[in-house]
Amino acid sequence: MNGLLDHLAAFMTEYRWWAGPVFALIAFGESLAVAGIFIPATPILFMVGVLVGNGRIDAASVVLFGMAGAIAGYWVSWKIGHHLGHRAWQTPALVRHRRGIARTRLFFRRWGGISLIVGRYLLGPFQSMLPLVAGVARMDARRFHRWNIASGVLWVVLVLTPGFLVGRGIAIAGIDQRYQNQMIAVLTFASCLLIVAGLAAMTRRGKA
Repeated sequence: MNGLLDHLAAFMTEYRWWAGPVFALIAFGESLAVAGIFIPATPILFMVGVLVGNGRIDAASVVLFGMAGAIAGYWVSWKIGHHLGHRAWQTPALVRHRRGIARTRLFFRRWGGISLIVGRYLLGPFQSMLPLVAGVARMDARRFHRWNIASGVLWVVLVLTPGFLVGRGIAIAGIDQRYQNQMIAVLTFASCLLIVAGLAAMTRRGKA
């Protein structure tokens, strides 16, 4: 994982004009039903936030492209759910995750449209299933798009903020460029451990 992050960070800083489009693809994949379950997006998002914070990639490009990718990912997922209806739950990729899907469906049933915002932070990798659930439930397109746009905008800002603050701290401290990549790798690895611990705690609580 650290090797992937190192290569991604090197590419985004060397080819700065590609940082925004690359982040858009990451945000799109993380927001896409099924694919989002398997993409380890959180450490990548933290790393991108750090790169933005210390000025190694352009903030405006990353934020705008990221918002577009997140919104597009949810929209495609909603379209798939709207097209397939309840047949979506019979697809092989979802049958193996019945418990997570059931929890996501209950979450949407309880909270409705606002679940598209708060679910991004509370459902872990299964947040990408929320727009699919909304599509299957025949959520009105206009209503879905309002919640989806708000969700994508808020999500990008909030998920980049922790890494951004760390990146600003590194820049203000004047840490030598040679050691910045090592620091980013260590901090990103630490964030991965926290995420794994949090998911493990949620799993144990769900089984209790």
